[in-house]
Amino acid sequence: MAGDLGEFLRARRGLIGPVAAGLIAGGRRHVRGLRREELALLAGISVDYYVRLEQGRDRNPSPEVIAALARVLQLDDDATTHLHRLAVSSVPVSSPETMVRSSVARIVDTSSWPTVLLDHTMTVLRANELAGLLNPGLAEGRNLVRDAFLSPAAAARHFEVAAMRADCVAALRSAAGIFPGDPALQRLVGDLSVHSHEFRELWARADVTYCRTGRKVFDHPAVGRIRLDYETLDVGDASGQRLLIYSAEPGTADGDKLALIPPGRTLDGRGAELRSGE
Repeated sequence: MAGDLGEFLRARRGLIGPVAAGLIAGGRRHVRGLRREELALLAGISVDYYVRLEQGRDRNPSPEVIAALARVLQLDDDATTHLHRLAVSSVPVSSPETMVRSSVARIVDTSSWPTVLLDHTMTVLRANELAGLLNPGLAEGRNLVRDAFLSPAAAARHFEVAAMRADCVAALRSAAGIFPGDPALQRLVGDLSVHSHEFRELWARADVTYCRTGRKVFDHPAVGRIRLDYETLDVGDASGQRLLIYSAEPGTADGDKLALIPPGRTLDGRGAELRSGE
């Protein structure tokens, strides 16, 4: 189940080998990554207690235990925050919001940059025209994660498809920690697990990232390769909603390309018109 503490611990334990953890790898090993007893030893807790954590029989470890586990599992800041969330409670702090405030809609609609409003599942709640022209997956009603794996037209706009897909799954995993048990998240994860082997493999890694800022490279059929910076901004008290804004420095080659994207029909990565549902 998305957002489960035991699942997360098992997945991350499987990614840390004994040498990386500072142990001597001797003899034949029958498990991927660290054994339970090795992780417990390195974290300074009993094996029985760690087993209870993985099996879901103890869901309230102390902050000190969580910090020790994060250290041994070599988690970064985002993954450590995710682990703390999973350990605190199985109930989300607040419910995800799906209504779009008129003030937020105006920001999206009048932005001079490609701008979309996403919900907690990374479904586009609102998008301006330039966003849809940049990538057909950045249009109202589309889901960024679903399109990343199941829409060749949307994925074709990304120059680094593998990295983009990994980021999408890691961001979805982060949302699962904030909204554990959320039905929409569970349906999305279940559906993608059925239809995409690559998604199943990435989800099983339990990587976590918030994707606050960075750079994406798009392949646009009209202007060619274009490199854009992106920022994600939380929307006030609308729990789970985020603005995703792409931009380029004016006067640069990328800024000029963005300004030259022609208006009109939404095209796929091969220059063909994108049909509904693709």
